Amino acid sequence: MPTAIDHIVLLKARPDVTSDDIERLINGVNSLKSIPGVITITVGPTFVEEAWMSDRRNGYTHCLSCRLISKDALKVYQDHPLHVKVKSECIVPILAAPPVAVDYEAEIVFGAG
Repeated sequence: MPTAIDHIVLLKARPDVTSDDIERLINGVNSLKSIPGVITITVGPTFVEEAWMSDRRNGYTHCLSCRLISKDALKVYQDHPLHVKVKSECIVPILAAPPVAVDYEAEIVFGAG
C-alpha cells in the first residue's frame, strides 16, 4: 500500500484576531499547495457544535493539515521560501501560544465516501 506523510499543526489564535487575520491565514496556507510534494493542504477553525461532542480542543482554535508524498518532501516543504513567508507573516502574528506540530507516516486508506 502507498504511504504518505501527514503534517498536523494545532494553532491557538489570540482573542483579538480579526476576520481579516483569519482570511490571511487561510489564503496563506492554501497557497502552500504549490510547494513540490504537497498532496493536499487544509486549514480551518476547530469546533464543538453538537451536544454529543465534548470540548477537547484545549484552547486550540485552528488546525492545519498537510499531506506530503514523502519525508524528503516534508523537508522541502519546511525549508521552502513560501512556507517560511506564510509562517512568519500569516501564522506567527496571530498566535497566542506556540503551536503544536506532529508528523507521521501511514498507509493511505480510502473510505467509502
